[in-house]
Amino acid sequence: MGLTRTQAQMGLFGLLLFADQLSKWWIQQPDFHPFSVIDGYFNIVRAYNTGVAFSFFADLPEAWRAYFLIGITTIIAFAVLFWWSKERTQDGLSSWLLVLILVGAVGNIWDRIQLGYVVDFIQWYVVVDGKGYYWPAFNVADACISVAVAGLLLTSLKRN
Repeated sequence: MGLTRTQAQMGLFGLLLFADQLSKWWIQQPDFHPFSVIDGYFNIVRAYNTGVAFSFFADLPEAWRAYFLIGITTIIAFAVLFWWSKERTQDGLSSWLLVLILVGAVGNIWDRIQLGYVVDFIQWYVVVDGKGYYWPAFNVADACISVAVAGLLLTSLKRN
């Protein structure tokens, strides 16, 4: 007797959320030092984001910024959870991709509640003519959201 689709999705949720929080814990250790994984392209760094993607809303007044961002992302998470509850027994990728969005939302909400900011550490960049061009640092939760949104867009295009 194997796992049901829902059980497998819940297992994936737990595994990815654990990976997100474990990686963020590791980055915050006092003995952590940034390092290059692929010189000229990929670093592991320590960054704190008080905003959302690309530090949007980071300049809002601190007194209510965290509450605002926790509230908005919680509403989005519940909407995605409702969507997942309708899709979870259907064939196809949609419900799996929704699980990834939930991982991202919960991982980053957890950071905001516990720390007041989100811990980021994956840094992609390229050096052209001696000048570095950096993508904003992100984390496992952000990667889950990005992969899922891209996947949902592609699957919706394929349906049409």
